[in-house]
Amino acid sequence: MVFRDFAQEIPVRIGTDEEFARVATALKEARFDEETLLSTLKIEKMCDLGSVPLDKVDFTNVSERLKLFIRFFASTGFVPRADVEAALDRATLEAFLSLGILRVGDYGEDQFYSTVFLYPVAGFLIASDRHSYPDGSKFTPSPDIVFPAIYAGTLRFLEIIPKSTAEDALDLCAGSGIGAFVLGRTSVRAVSSDITERATVFARFNIALNQLDNVEAVCGDLYGGVVGKTFDRIVAHPPYVPSLSDTTIWRDGGRTGEALVHRIIEEMPQYLRRGGLFCIVSIGLDTKEGLFEERVRGWLGEARDEFDIIFAYADERTPKQVLSTLAEREQLKPDEIRELAQAFADAGTDKIHYGALVIRRRKETDEQEPWTMRARLSKETKGQDFEWAFAWHDRSLQPNFLDEIKNARPRLAPQLQVQVTYVVHEGTLVPAEYLFDTDRPFELKAQFEASMIPVIMRFDAQHTTAEVYDAASKESELPGNFTLEDFAQSIAQMIERGILKKG
Repeated sequence: MVFRDFAQEIPVRIGTDEEFARVATALKEARFDEETLLSTLKIEKMCDLGSVPLDKVDFTNVSERLKLFIRFFASTGFVPRADVEAALDRATLEAFLSLGILRVGDYGEDQFYSTVFLYPVAGFLIASDRHSYPDGSKFTPSPDIVFPAIYAGTLRFLEIIPKSTAEDALDLCAGSGIGAFVLGRTSVRAVSSDITERATVFARFNIALNQLDNVEAVCGDLYGGVVGKTFDRIVAHPPYVPSLSDTTIWRDGGRTGEALVHRIIEEMPQYLRRGGLFCIVSIGLDTKEGLFEERVRGWLGEARDEFDIIFAYADERTPKQVLSTLAEREQLKPDEIRELAQAFADAGTDKIHYGALVIRRRKETDEQEPWTMRARLSKETKGQDFEWAFAWHDRSLQPNFLDEIKNARPRLAPQLQVQVTYVVHEGTLVPAEYLFDTDRPFELKAQFEASMIPVIMRFDAQHTTAEVYDAASKESELPGNFTLEDFAQSIAQMIERGILKKG
C-alpha cells in the first residue's frame, strides 16, 4: 500500500456540484456551525477549536452526525468505519471521499481520517491544511501550507475588512479565500488571489462548498492574477514575520517583515479606483525616515496626495523585543538573530507596530489636502469605524460644520467608561481626576478636569449643543472667555474620539 501524504500533495478535489451540495447539506443539517461548536466544546472563540480533549466534552445531547464531524475536524484523529457508516449514508460518505475531505486505507481499511482542517467561520464552511498526521507521527508541512482562517490574527482581519457596498473587491495573499468571501457579501464581485497553486485550489474548493457565484479565485504574485483590472476594495493579510528566507510562504515577510507590505502598497494605486478603500493588517515600522503611515505615503509614489491614511495599532514593541520573541518561537540561532538585528538597524527601526492600515482614495471631485491619522486599535474597533472616521473628517471640513454641531443633540457614548480617582482633602475623600475610557471608534483614554464633568453630563440627547452651552454658561461651569464656537469645536472632538455620540 502506498501512503498518500496529504501534507505534500493537494488533498482536496474540485468535484461535482452534487457532491459539494451533499457535503454542505450534511454539515449544515448536523449544525456544524460556530454557535453550536462554541457551545458544545465550551470554548469562547473558534481559534480555540482543537484545544479541547474530546473525552472532556459532554456529548449527551449531541447528534451522532455532529459528534462524528467534531471527531474528524476538531480532534483530527482516526474514526472507525463502523462509526462513520452509522452516521453517514452511503451517498454522503462517497461525496466526502470523492472531494478528498476524508480518506480510508492509508492506515488500514477500518481507519477513516480527515485530510483537511474543516470549520465554520464568519458564516462560511472553510477547509484549509491540517497541521498534524492522524497517527501523531512527525509532521512535515508543505512550504505552501494553507493557513487556518480561525487563528486570532485572521479573525481580527475579518472584523477590519470594509463592510460597505462596492462593485469589485480583491483579497490578496488570500489563502483559503475567507477574506474574499466576506467581501463578497457586500460587493457585486470579489476575487481571491494568492501566489500558490495550493491556496488557489483550496479557495476554489471553498467557493464551491459555500456555493458562492460572485467570488472567483486566481493564482498570481500579488496583483499578478488581476493585471489590467481595478477594484473598489482591496484587502490583504500578508506574511509579515521577519525572516532570513522566504521558504515558508504563509509566514516569511522579509528581513524586517515589511517586504510584502511595501510591495502591496507601492503597486496599489494602479488597482484601486477613485473613492475606493484599501485595508491591510500587518506590522509597520517607525524608522528614522518617519512614522509608518508617513513612510506609506511615500510608497504611494506620484499618487500620494490622492489618499487619506489611518493607521491604528494594537501592539508596539522595540526590535529587541520582537527578536527575543522570534528567537524563542522560531528557535533561531544567535548568528541569525544578529543578522535580523542588523537588518532592523540598517532600516533605522525605532518601533515595530502591529495593526490595521486603512487607506481611502479620494474621489476626483475632492480638492482637500491629504489627511493622515494614527490611533490605537481596540478589541472592539471594526471596519466601519475606519469608514466613519473618514466620513467624519470630510464633514469637519464643510463650512457649516460648527453650525451642525451647535444644533446637534449629542449623548454620552454607550461604550464610555469613567474612572474616578479620589484624594483626601481636609479629612474627606473628594474626586480629583476623571479618566474617560472608550473603545469605539478607536481606543482612547482622556483625562478631564473636575469642572468639565457637570458640563459633559448635560448631554442627554434632549438638548442641543447650543442649549447646553447656554445652561452651562449661566451656571458658570465654563471659562468666561469660552465662546460657543470654542465649545462646539470641543464637542466635535469628543464625538470624534468616541466620548459623545452625535444625535
